[in-house]
Amino acid sequence: MVGCSVTQKTSQNTALQIADDTFANPIIRNGADPWMHYFDGNYYLTTTTWTSQLVMRKSPTIAGLADAPAHYIWSGSDPSRAYNFWAFEFHPIERPEGLRWYVILTSGVKEHFGGQRNHILESEGSDPMGPYMYKGTPMPDHWNIDGSYFEHQGQLYFTWSEWDGPEQVNLVSKMTNPWTLEGERNIITRPVYEWEHSGLKVNEGPEIIKHNGRVFLTHSSSFCNTEDYKLAVVELIGDDPVKPESWKKFDKPFFSKANGVYGPGHHGFFTSPDGTEEWLIYHGNSSPSDGCSGTRSARAQSFTWTEDGLPNFGEPEMDKKQIPVPSGEQGPLKAKVQGVQYKLVNRTSGLCLTSDSSGNASVDNCAADNTAWVVDPANDGFFRLANSELGTFLTHDDCASSSVAVNASDWVSSNCQRWSVDPSRDGWVRFANAESISHLQVAECAIVAGTSVSLGGDRFNECTDWRLEPISKLAIVNANSGKVVTVEQCSKEADANISQHEYKDLACQKWQTTPTQNGFYQFRSLNTDNLCLAVNGVSDGKVDIADNLVQAECNERDSEWRFEYLPNGALRMVSHYGLAMKVSDCSIVNGDNIIQEVWKDTICQHFYFRVVD
Repeated sequence: MVGCSVTQKTSQNTALQIADDTFANPIIRNGADPWMHYFDGNYYLTTTTWTSQLVMRKSPTIAGLADAPAHYIWSGSDPSRAYNFWAFEFHPIERPEGLRWYVILTSGVKEHFGGQRNHILESEGSDPMGPYMYKGTPMPDHWNIDGSYFEHQGQLYFTWSEWDGPEQVNLVSKMTNPWTLEGERNIITRPVYEWEHSGLKVNEGPEIIKHNGRVFLTHSSSFCNTEDYKLAVVELIGDDPVKPESWKKFDKPFFSKANGVYGPGHHGFFTSPDGTEEWLIYHGNSSPSDGCSGTRSARAQSFTWTEDGLPNFGEPEMDKKQIPVPSGEQGPLKAKVQGVQYKLVNRTSGLCLTSDSSGNASVDNCAADNTAWVVDPANDGFFRLANSELGTFLTHDDCASSSVAVNASDWVSSNCQRWSVDPSRDGWVRFANAESISHLQVAECAIVAGTSVSLGGDRFNECTDWRLEPISKLAIVNANSGKVVTVEQCSKEADANISQHEYKDLACQKWQTTPTQNGFYQFRSLNTDNLCLAVNGVSDGKVDIADNLVQAECNERDSEWRFEYLPNGALRMVSHYGLAMKVSDCSIVNGDNIIQEVWKDTICQHFYFRVVD
């Protein structure tokens, strides 16, 4: 998040908010083992899937997570670790190459839960949505789950849970990097109290929270299949977190069933958008007879600290009770939103949308400052147009009136700041404001640099057409598998096949776009100088509805594509022949073909662009 500030909004802005000032738990049903961050203008949420896919949701509002589309950002392919995905966590860690996100997931074999291990993924860049590459498992030789990171005095540590005889316990070890353990691995909590023995003797789901120089480890106690699953706390009182004697356990639970919420546990922490509040994210059941299944739902509530400096989680808030949203969510705030950057090129003028630090929105030469934008999904099929340099959002100024003025302003959670991205023709798009349903254009359809942009009502003409021109190097990620469009064997030869593969930071998985005519683009592989993503064997004009994709010469019609944003934020990739890119057989397996086929709006025809270096 960048440069947040909070001031009182006008009543008009409040009336146009895209979400209320309150929300209610549960945030999302079937949301076991939730983990949440607020980062650069969006909440990001993961929950257990039980499948071979890792799911992440994002939304600028906490209530919006309930309807946010599920992004499958990675999927397993190795049968020794490709099944029963549990307990995802994603942590930002500064590395020599910059900020990277590290996902910890628990997974194993298909047949049973006895093969569960912690596994680590690393993001390509600073976007929590990835793409991600597999880094390894810290402990491949025995059952271990629920991993988490923490830093203490400049050293990175790993904490997790495993069985020690009849007891499930929590352990800590140093790390040499985010996927490798170093030195001793010691038990630091055991289920020593009777209230930790319901169902089974269990300590699991360890998490670290810090306050006023003190370090606490919170964890779940008792068996998750009981209504008595709860949170316990231990405090670091020594210098070395790996030593069992460095920790003191409190003899009472800190968070237990109440108000019709049962088994509250497996939790994490996040801060409010303005950084002033601390929040607990956890799962719970609405019935005492529910257990460790899809009935567990993701829930959130703020917490405070006692006069003694201990966390005060209170009691679980009852279902449907209205809770104030995290402080700062409704803005005003600036946010340099994550995602692929675009130039927004006007069809009539050939000039690009830009803004200045005073919020004036206009068109200018496409090489000018502040002409890079992110198209960010913002619920209900609408998008935010976020200026990448300034952290402001394209806004219909005073859109409850007859004004046609447009500016770029701080985010205030207003419907005036949301836009539909609608296909026009030949790859061009139109931007319609969500509140006024008027279309973005250059004022009076002028072709002069410096002309302001405005709204043009329902008159469709070429000056309401825009081209979304990606300027980031990107991976093309399938929405179902989380795997990326790849030149097989990283071949540099023409007609090499295109398939999907797990991301491995290879040049043959990265693409750079070049505009051709209208809103069509070539996607050049960074593995070669002159070969592009293409449809196989259609230069003679005969089109097969299930043609393979290959890499071919860039100057052919076969290598021209347009793309359309779908209401769920994914993209439809369309060849010049009108057929849509698809993963064959909706597979999530490495090496399966990418083809073109008749559009059927299936998830395996949905793709995302993700930034790569």
